[in-house]
Amino acid sequence: MHSITYSLWKLAQRLGVLFHFEQKAERILVEKGIAVGIQVNGIKVEADKIVSNMDVFPSYRQLMPDQKAPEKTLAQERSSSALIFYWGIKKSFQELDLHNILFSDDYPGEFKALFEEKTLHPDPTVYINITSKEEASDAPLGCENWFVMINAPGDYGQNWEELKQQARKNILEKLSRVLGCDIEPLIQTEFTLDPPGIQDATSSYRGALYGAASNDRMAAFLRHPNFSSKIRNLHFCGGSVHPGGGIPLCLLSARITADLIPTPNPISA
Repeated sequence: MHSITYSLWKLAQRLGVLFHFEQKAERILVEKGIAVGIQVNGIKVEADKIVSNMDVFPSYRQLMPDQKAPEKTLAQERSSSALIFYWGIKKSFQELDLHNILFSDDYPGEFKALFEEKTLHPDPTVYINITSKEEASDAPLGCENWFVMINAPGDYGQNWEELKQQARKNILEKLSRVLGCDIEPLIQTEFTLDPPGIQDATSSYRGALYGAASNDRMAAFLRHPNFSSKIRNLHFCGGSVHPGGGIPLCLLSARITADLIPTPNPISA
């Protein structure tokens, strides 16, 4: 996934695109129903077209608080989130591969906890990704880098510190039982990412991984389109708008948005 981002960045650079990193967009500037630029560090940057790949909810609430928002669209149920533990493990496990899934013994109970009770199940399905299985340089010799993820509800004000501690305990007990080895003493480094952290890092409302939930066959048609019908020259792309969440659909969203924006005629030499 990182190589996709890197390749697109290098391609854009070859095409003459200028990137301004670590510059926070504070506002999308709209004048008389037309998007005319953005505000960055209090400075107006004019543009002919504006594309927001931020979650559509904060795009309106934070970047355009003075504009009328599509309230029905923004009120849609959000997708689930995730709780992720990044562990540096001081051991190599031959029984594990690049991708590993340990399923819950109570799948219905897990889904009820996530979607009805908005909490974590005591026996969660655990996904473990270990990239050092393919790229040995991703971890020191004899060690592994574990990306340990479980499904989580979005952030609705739960006590995440308490939930994280309990989830960590349950996950470690499950892994230790399955692998026949006490895992906790092997953790040399650790970083945790919860739904509030995902929201802070990515501006994804409630930490949702896929924007609006896709719980019925009409969900894709109810997503916010890749353009604004109220504000000219304003477009959107990413997992919170059409056609949906996930890496392939996010890339397709970008392609759709790019096709909506006419390419300027080249200037003849």
